[in-house]
Amino acid sequence: MTRELQPIDHYLTGPADQLANVLRSAYARGHLVRYGSPQPLGNGRYAIDVTLLEPVQERKGRRRAAQVAVIVAGLALAGAVCWIVWLLVEWVAAHRTVVGATVALVLVAAGLMAGRRETHCRGCGHW
Repeated sequence: MTRELQPIDHYLTGPADQLANVLRSAYARGHLVRYGSPQPLGNGRYAIDVTLLEPVQERKGRRRAAQVAVIVAGLALAGAVCWIVWLLVEWVAAHRTVVGATVALVLVAAGLMAGRRETHCRGCGHW
């Protein structure tokens, strides 16, 4: 089964022998469409523009299924968070007297501790 080919432009850099190998193998396969003149870069390296025939990338059907799976998982997570928040609100509403008394006790204790600014000796400021 032969795949459909499309021309793709590339900018290749490297030593002259490696670039020549790439051009030779692409020509032998029948995939070389065009090539430009090599430009010297220094240190024995060259740059060249080439157009090669490459297989068309196929889109997989799984991509759509993966998107749907991610959306469903996100909605399930959002639903779970909302359900937990609703359970917490219901629990607090059912136990509002105990929760209120606990909050009041903590506030009173914090106020008493903040108001207590005694030092072990009056001059130095240490606790």
